[in-house]
Amino acid sequence: MGSPAGSRCHTYSTGCKSMAQQLTDGIQLLPRPKRVEIASDATRFPAAPRVCVDSPDSRVQRAIERWLASVSTKSPAPNASHDAAPRSPSQIESVVVREDRSGCEHVGEYRLRVTPTAIELVGASAAACFHGIQTLGQLVVRSAPSIRCCAIVDWPDFPTRAVLHDVTRGKVPTIETLKLLADRLAGLKINQLHLNIEHAYVFGFDSDICLPGDGLTPDEACELSAFCRERFIDLVPALATFGHMGRVLSMPAYRHLAEIEATNEWADMNWPQRLRGFTLDCRNPEGRRLVEHMWSDVLDGFDGAVVNICGDEPHDLGMGKNRAAFAECGTGEAYVEHILRAYEFCTARGRRVQVWADILRNHPELLTRLPSDLTLLHWGYDDPDYEATAGLVDSGLATIVCPGTSGWKRIVNAMNQAEHNIVQFAETGRRCGAGGLLNTDWGDHGHFNLLGCSWHGLALGAALAWHASHEVGADFDRRFSRWLVGTEDTAGVAALRCASAMGGRAETWCMMGTPLERMCDDLNLPSIETAEESIASASAFLDWVDTMGFGSARPSIVDMVHSHGGASSDCRDLDDLAVACCFTKLFSEKVLLARGARRIDKANWVDALLAASERYVTCWNARNKPSDLDRIMVVINNIADDVRQVPDGGA
Repeated sequence: MGSPAGSRCHTYSTGCKSMAQQLTDGIQLLPRPKRVEIASDATRFPAAPRVCVDSPDSRVQRAIERWLASVSTKSPAPNASHDAAPRSPSQIESVVVREDRSGCEHVGEYRLRVTPTAIELVGASAAACFHGIQTLGQLVVRSAPSIRCCAIVDWPDFPTRAVLHDVTRGKVPTIETLKLLADRLAGLKINQLHLNIEHAYVFGFDSDICLPGDGLTPDEACELSAFCRERFIDLVPALATFGHMGRVLSMPAYRHLAEIEATNEWADMNWPQRLRGFTLDCRNPEGRRLVEHMWSDVLDGFDGAVVNICGDEPHDLGMGKNRAAFAECGTGEAYVEHILRAYEFCTARGRRVQVWADILRNHPELLTRLPSDLTLLHWGYDDPDYEATAGLVDSGLATIVCPGTSGWKRIVNAMNQAEHNIVQFAETGRRCGAGGLLNTDWGDHGHFNLLGCSWHGLALGAALAWHASHEVGADFDRRFSRWLVGTEDTAGVAALRCASAMGGRAETWCMMGTPLERMCDDLNLPSIETAEESIASASAFLDWVDTMGFGSARPSIVDMVHSHGGASSDCRDLDDLAVACCFTKLFSEKVLLARGARRIDKANWVDALLAASERYVTCWNARNKPSDLDRIMVVINNIADDVRQVPDGGA
């Protein structure tokens, strides 16, 4: 594609450090495109340019219409930094979007050209056109009414770019929150959204499985599926029907179908017990029928092309009722047979099937039993075997690498740990020929971690899924800060990174709820120095928010760019991060108390904890159904009672 007409352009490619990069950094697109030519001049974008769309897919036309509506009704927020684009008497007269495979060298490629009088977008497919529109949205809204002339050629490194969001381990988002999530992810060029479901779905065959008001309804699933499809995203149900069936297999009606039967009710289980769950007795025909009932209901609600049959962590397999039966032959054959039954049930309904690979990667002999169109999901977080990716790919089965945002069991996501995990999987997956990257956002132990805290990891995963050599660290933080809050001032993100550092070693939310007496003996207890640094960093982030003038009335710039009709503009991410930093300070002070390094005023500390919990409740209710909020509050009240028992002025 040629350079913008009449302009002298500077070319930027990843890895170059030049005047070209300085110009490219000025627009700070996320993800960063593969090739960009930036002109020295700019043009103006009018309220209603002439638009022509040439694509057989009507979703492209509607995407342009939503984008134009966004441009005409929204302007950059206060404190937002804008592209350094000079004023120009020129004005865009036409916007042309055309689906055309000719001249495109890569699958999913789009070519975007902005001249003083026209915008031309050519995509190799309808999806490519849509992704080009997302880039155009960032270009125009961020710099309105000016837009710098440029030429962009871009394509994805991974065909499948996915996110998994946990909606079953304590926190169930509202349909509005899920639409917001999908809309933002579409803007980051994600094309699959997995929802992890263990029991938080209103099953038609047994409405008692899901507690009233706490799960996704079939109507919500249908509505969200259509919303995602409009944005070229496959909505993927990830349904646990082997391991992780704690709620279902603890119910009296199904308790006998577990490999090892539950001895107490779901309501009486603590979070570790709930997380581990129970494993289905895969040799029981009645258990197989239960799986079919569950999948039948889910497939009625989620009508996308892809499903995730899970199959991960069947901890009790062969440890209970079937111990004798598997004593000689092992559990491998039984595992594969169960997976194949679920696969056949879903493919008979026209779905493509994915499965977690934690069992299969340790038993390569089982891979030959699997159908050629099954996709393996290779996951790992703390110390994964990245190189196992090669063996899975070499088996001939499509393989997707699966890092995570490292937010589960934590107050603030462990940002450095998540970055390392995502980068390593992206690099290994690209080198080994994996077909995609699925970034996971779990909610273990009640899902205390708030959505706003996950956006850094989610955006980084999306960037690396699109562009596997995307910059990270401070360079990414600048791009992310502009994307989320509209400023290139990265002091806030830097402070947040420092505040989150202790999460790389300690599961801060779990430790926060540990009684002080036992907390002292925890080998993972952060050091005095780490705790003090965390207090300072969390305070610095809160000060940064105040200094920048961010408030609940100020919409985040990401929603100005990506909120295209139907997804409510949301300004709560900084509220989520702020309350998480308040809890981080409280946790760090508790660490210092446990180490005998600081005396605290018990009354003031407890008052601060309860004030933070009130803010937390507000954040929860703004985006989620009631679900398990009451259990979170029980833990917080127990923490308060524990600290009240410390001797006056105690250490």
